[in-house]
Amino acid sequence: MSVINKALVVVMSTGVALGAAVVFLYLGNRAPVVPPVLAADPARTAKPYVVKLHAQWCPLCMITKDVWREIETTYAGRVNLVVLDFTNDANTSVSRAEAKRLGLEQLFSNYEGATGVVVVLDAQTGDVLASIKGSRDFGEYRAAIDSALERVKPSRPGFSR
Repeated sequence: MSVINKALVVVMSTGVALGAAVVFLYLGNRAPVVPPVLAADPARTAKPYVVKLHAQWCPLCMITKDVWREIETTYAGRVNLVVLDFTNDANTSVSRAEAKRLGLEQLFSNYEGATGVVVVLDAQTGDVLASIKGSRDFGEYRAAIDSALERVKPSRPGFSR
């Protein structure tokens, strides 16, 4: 086998391996499923929103999926977890409807198509408290979410905030 043929085999093998890795990563990066936020739940308006802007093809979403799992585990029940999926037009349409149902149309409008981002919102004002893009540092998310939770703690007599 000539040197050119060997080089061609190596290049083709590398291409096949990279292609297989991309397919594997893509298939393993489906949008996380979180429990639905109940619009009728009065506590919903006090809890901050933590919104994941996702797409199956997004490299940042692929590398931060473990951090999102940690957010889900740590903050389930304490915040409103929402995933807006921009993988394709159908998913974007479903996400638009979900944002509208939850009163998050402005967030959707401002971030439509953005991926690899986690946005922390004040549920009462709709203000963006933090927008974190592609970080693999859970501490960064924890600081932003904990700060949002501190804003909604009821003040107790004898204590200052």
